[in-house]
Amino acid sequence: MTERIARNTSRDRAGELRVLAERTAEAALGAAPGHQLAVLDAAERLDQIAGSLERKAAKESAEPAIAVLPADATVEEVRNARRRQATRRGADVYLPSWSDMAQALPNAFLRSALFGTGRRIQAENERVLSGDQTLLVAGKEVATFQNLTLTFSGHELCQFDRQVYATCLDYYRERPLCPDECPRHVRTSFYEFACRMGNAYSVKAHKAIRASLLRLSFAQMRLRYQRMNIEVPKLLSVTFEDGEAGGDFKGSDMLLLRVTASVAELFGPGAWTAVAKEAVGYDGLTGWLASFYASHSAPRWLSVESLFALSGYKSHFRNFKASLVRALEKLKDEKTPLCSRVASYHFSKDGKRICVVRSEWRTDVRGE
Repeated sequence: MTERIARNTSRDRAGELRVLAERTAEAALGAAPGHQLAVLDAAERLDQIAGSLERKAAKESAEPAIAVLPADATVEEVRNARRRQATRRGADVYLPSWSDMAQALPNAFLRSALFGTGRRIQAENERVLSGDQTLLVAGKEVATFQNLTLTFSGHELCQFDRQVYATCLDYYRERPLCPDECPRHVRTSFYEFACRMGNAYSVKAHKAIRASLLRLSFAQMRLRYQRMNIEVPKLLSVTFEDGEAGGDFKGSDMLLLRVTASVAELFGPGAWTAVAKEAVGYDGLTGWLASFYASHSAPRWLSVESLFALSGYKSHFRNFKASLVRALEKLKDEKTPLCSRVASYHFSKDGKRICVVRSEWRTDVRGE
């Protein structure tokens, strides 16, 4: 009882510090130019202390990634549990719930170089469609953010693959994931899939989606997070009923998707983010930054070199800062969804660190 009270006290203190950090960061926007960096530094320090308290409480409570409910749990019980995390009801495992105006991915994907910013989709399409395996990697450690280790095997992935995978998960927004031993699948057409992605259907889009699904079907990964090992033997399985053999692709061609319950382990409390569909559709470095900062709840200083590694930027580091500024300027546009819109950004005096301030922190609060 005493330990539970102590954990709740730590969480309460962390919550208070989070609010204070957010208010301090907001105050920086109205501070005199010469004082903005100092106020942002104070906000970051408060956020770090809050994060330390939250991590301590999380370790002590050892909260499972998947909430477990009895088989006779009510619809309301399931709905409430899914607001925070993946949920098991009897034999059925559900991803968390999110708005139909957004798509969700694990923070481990949004805060790492798993889906790199390289623009090489069309070149890989031809290699993957022809069965070329030369791009496969095995046991590659992917650059990750803070207390996470991610080891990946399969075809290297890009931002287009992130969009495709988020669309695959969107099919499971209101249905349970497939049990590992069950052949159950989701059946859809290439036309419907492209529309769900927010794209117009074309033969070019058909080939790009097909090649991306093949890349994703090879993906395997192992994560180490909060002293837990999470194995994801397969991001998805896919079967095609299309005209690939004769090269006669049509929008009515069918594809059969299967995402298994092992993926739910990535959607624990505070371990996932719902990003507005429009922002999910951004490509390149702009797309990576839009999702990366959507997964945070407060400003913090990061080294430019760290962002370079995390983003999977393919050009030389000397070109990265200019690309970073261009991408952030795009995200300052008033048409950018609030979950990713940038209000301002500040470089340290030596230019080696950057602090990005999102336009809306209060209404989109999520723990680190």
